[in-house]
Amino acid sequence: MHHSSSCSVTDHLARVLSLVQPLPAVNTPLSELTSGQYCAADATCRIPVPAFHNSAMDGFLVHRADLGSGSATLPVVGDVPAGSAPQEVPAGAAVRIMTGAPVADPLDPELVVVPVELTNIPAGPTPLPETVTIHGADPARAHIRRAGDNLAVGDTAVRAGSRVDPGVIAACHSAGLATLPVHRTPRVAVISTGDELVSLGYGGAQLLQPGQIPDSNRPMLAQLVRDSGPAELTHLHAGDSDCAAGQSDSFVALAHQAAQTHDLIITSGGVSAGAFDIVHTSAQAHARDAWFGDVDQKPGAPQGISVWGSTPMISLPGNPVATFVSFHLYVAPALRALRGDPHPDLRRRGIVRAGEEFPDTRDRPAWLPVWVDYADNPPAAFPFNGRRLGSHMVANLAGTAGMVGLAAHAAGPRAGDTVEITWF
Repeated sequence: MHHSSSCSVTDHLARVLSLVQPLPAVNTPLSELTSGQYCAADATCRIPVPAFHNSAMDGFLVHRADLGSGSATLPVVGDVPAGSAPQEVPAGAAVRIMTGAPVADPLDPELVVVPVELTNIPAGPTPLPETVTIHGADPARAHIRRAGDNLAVGDTAVRAGSRVDPGVIAACHSAGLATLPVHRTPRVAVISTGDELVSLGYGGAQLLQPGQIPDSNRPMLAQLVRDSGPAELTHLHAGDSDCAAGQSDSFVALAHQAAQTHDLIITSGGVSAGAFDIVHTSAQAHARDAWFGDVDQKPGAPQGISVWGSTPMISLPGNPVATFVSFHLYVAPALRALRGDPHPDLRRRGIVRAGEEFPDTRDRPAWLPVWVDYADNPPAAFPFNGRRLGSHMVANLAGTAGMVGLAAHAAGPRAGDTVEITWF
């Protein structure tokens, strides 16, 4: 167990990432892939892309020699729609062909496709004409896509570390792949702590008693995990009333149980040095590689990390805005690392302008969630709580799209100033 003076956000993120590794690879059918997974090994082409020589235009397939200077009238002797077999083109004749329709292999280098726009035939569905008159064609332009022009058999279609997205799905199908090796979906346990918390969303509505508040952290963290990518989620809660008496058996049992079946545990609350801070107390006695201390940030200075069995536990502060900000700073990168992102520490950043005056900072750097008006160029960012800094203002998080980081002891940006945003 280690408790230290304040460290930087960068240092704490490095500490978190040092405890997580990419999950094992699973060869997954393409139909079961999900956006946000990561390819675990290079995947190579089984068929060329394109799979065969084909026309790049709707038009007429002719011999270059029959075009002369670019104009000719030729008999039309055949039709090649997409999905049909290629046809031979006799000298002195033309074959109508659709975009993507095959051209015979081996490819005759003297064949060219004349776009229908350069003929007397109207575009669109028409009967096969007896002749075609060509005018203004460039014989040097073939308009034919060669087989394997994009990728040859054995070329890498998807590289290890690529994030699965619609483009990856299209590449896999085009390359003739049936499966893709991706890192296994992480199993994540979310544990909220505190006797004051009442779950209104899990198990039915309850009336709040004096001193009780709705448990917003647990469903918020669960949704943040889901939004970050594929995950198998478990929702748990632990009280802390026995902590002041020097007992933490219920939390310890819950943590050990979660560690046996999950790849990551996320907790909220109980990370500081209070008499009822059950997570801090339990990790000190029962976990390994435990670190609890202050990180140089606002909101969310108290942070913790520990390992239960072989499962890392990232412990976030309990104030909801601090939990929200800390998830984006530390948990989201850890999840990316588990999923196989080769650069989990890199965040998506952009430039926006301040839509209104931001609050000044005091003794710590601040991370302010912002909502963004995309109608402006550049987009305008507005601090989630106006000029106020408050880690309990959970209702104002709705609709936020990113965070703006502000240095300590600094005047907040004024309306119209350029600021850097870290996108969620």
